[in-house]
Amino acid sequence: MLTREKNKISYLHFIMSVLVVLIHSINNDTKLERFFSIESGIGQFAVPLFFIISGFLYFRNIKSKADAVEKLKRRVRTLLIPFLLWNLIYYAIHLFLKPGSGISLDEILDSAFTYKYNPAFWFMYQLILLSIISPLIFWFTNQKLPNVFRKKSIIVMVIILLIFAELLISFGIDVPYLNEDAFIYYVTGMIFANLYNSGKISLIGKKYTLIFLLLFIVSFAFNRYVYSLLLTNAKYYNPFTATVVITRVFGAMFIFYIFDIFFGYQKIFIFMDQTFFLYAIHYMIVKALMIVVRYIMYKFIPVGIFVGAFDLYTIIECITFIVSPIVCIVINFYLSRFMMKRFSKQYNILVGNRR
Repeated sequence: MLTREKNKISYLHFIMSVLVVLIHSINNDTKLERFFSIESGIGQFAVPLFFIISGFLYFRNIKSKADAVEKLKRRVRTLLIPFLLWNLIYYAIHLFLKPGSGISLDEILDSAFTYKYNPAFWFMYQLILLSIISPLIFWFTNQKLPNVFRKKSIIVMVIILLIFAELLISFGIDVPYLNEDAFIYYVTGMIFANLYNSGKISLIGKKYTLIFLLLFIVSFAFNRYVYSLLLTNAKYYNPFTATVVITRVFGAMFIFYIFDIFFGYQKIFIFMDQTFFLYAIHYMIVKALMIVVRYIMYKFIPVGIFVGAFDLYTIIECITFIVSPIVCIVINFYLSRFMMKRFSKQYNILVGNRR
């Protein structure tokens, strides 16, 4: 990729990370949902865009099954090892905060492999599963079809794969462990990579903003139409959920390109290169921040104080929500710099040897 394209990926990772922090800040207090619709608004496109970018980065420049397998081996270092280590770190924090909970081999394994004490790592868990089946996805989508389809084999096979996933969602068939929505976003990233590899689309281009905006509007309108037919109450077939996924795909791609209008991507700031560490530590920071704020609030501020139509408690919690990404970014910046300087080897392992 060109330098500007790599910088764009860093910009998007950072911006989407901030949205994820906001989403998890809301999840720590459902009352905030009355005032902020991040999770039901632009925030619902953050995770799909992460999966799309991940799929793109995996399948970019893959030309053979051997390439796909080699990338899978690299994911052990960049995904699996950090996943296990961070889960164990969160488990250790849990034991420190609740020393009476006890230690057992089953609990250690459960914590390491199922992100029990770090819910934010569900994304990484899915990404590991998707990486494992990526060579199979590559093999399936590169099967040769009869001559009539030969030139468009990959397109036909990808369409078959996506239709299959959409039918699973529509009929409510649950695939063990794997999130069907994440699978569709990830395969979308593979399609994106294929178009990029063949020179049919670029990572930077303002012209694509309008295209994906129109696709998003059409898919959203269709989603509302399906909802108006009350098909969400269908007993065996529910296309509504599937249309939501399609809408999120086009919404995420629109967001991917709309930033081209505002940024030139000539350079990146150092804190934009620390998004994995931010992703790993933000959950504990957000929880700790809310606990500290509530402790101070309930201890020193009387109940029943109103400012206009809102009680002071709610206002303070809303302010905490707004500043939570700033707090996370600042702590992440200085902590990661400290670790890079004093514990560079350990830091590199924890972030999967990312730059």
